[in-house]
Amino acid sequence: MAEDPPTFEAAYRAHHRDVLRYAALMLGDPDEAADVAADAFTRAFSAWRDGRGPTGRPLPWLLVIARRLVLDRARRRRLIRWLPLLGGERLPATAADGATVNEVWIWLAELAAALPERQREVLFLRYRRDLTDEEIGEVMGLSASGVRSLLSRAVHALREHPELSR
Repeated sequence: MAEDPPTFEAAYRAHHRDVLRYAALMLGDPDEAADVAADAFTRAFSAWRDGRGPTGRPLPWLLVIARRLVLDRARRRRLIRWLPLLGGERLPATAADGATVNEVWIWLAELAAALPERQREVLFLRYRRDLTDEEIGEVMGLSASGVRSLLSRAVHALREHPELSR
């Protein structure tokens, strides 16, 4: 028997924190992350209501929406970077929803801060959100093999980090 698709409310309740944490990871600013999460769910609700909701699990679909909003903000930030008062400096990442984070994840996040943004993103989606290669590819606009390659480079870079070398 086929499972009924989730309602928007159920998807919101199940994945709001995931989208918020993803935006916080990508932006490094809890307030900006909250804005992106709100905008993402506003857009998702509109699409859901119009029959353009997810065809599979809702989380990858929601993260695609959030990622597009994050990229839009980054593009705008680059355009105005020449204005000193409106520069796009990254703030340290924090838990935007005030959730307690395991010390190991904090330590790993500090190590991962030395990685390029796309490598941090793929690590987050795999190990914190448990997405498959295909789902990560959908979010990041990569093939499944591209995801595996990026993930492999990220893990290798972490293994080579001075704090982990013996």
